[in-house]
Amino acid sequence: MSETPPDSSSWKPSEGSDDPPAWDQDEADGLVGLYVLVGITHLNVGGETVISQTQYHGRIVSADPKAGFKVECEGKWKGQLMGLPPDINVFTAARPGQYRLRSTEEIVENPDLLATWSVKGRVTS
Repeated sequence: MSETPPDSSSWKPSEGSDDPPAWDQDEADGLVGLYVLVGITHLNVGGETVISQTQYHGRIVSADPKAGFKVECEGKWKGQLMGLPPDINVFTAARPGQYRLRSTEEIVENPDLLATWSVKGRVTS
C-alpha cells in the first residue's frame, strides 16, 4: 500500500487567535534556503487524542505573507512541494545532531530549523 504525501495546504495551527501572525518579510526571506524538519500532529476535534503524526524535511524555497512557506522535500517525500502557514514564530533553530523521523525511520543530520504543529480535526456533518 503506497502512502500519499501529507496534505499540508488546508490546515492551520489549532492554537491561538484567528488573527494572522505578525509577518516580517525580511525575516521570512532569511529562512529561504534553510533546511527544515517539520512535524505535524493531527488531533481529534477535542484536541485530546492523537490521530496521526507526519514528519518531513527539506529546503524552504519561498516565503509569502499570504501563501506561507513552501518546502521542497527530500527523503521519502522527495519531489513534493509542501506548504506551511505564514507563521515565522513556529520555526526554531535546530541543535546539531541526528534526528530520527518516527514516521519514516529516516535520519536527518544537522537541519537548520525545526517546525512543529498540532492540528485539531474538523467537525464534519
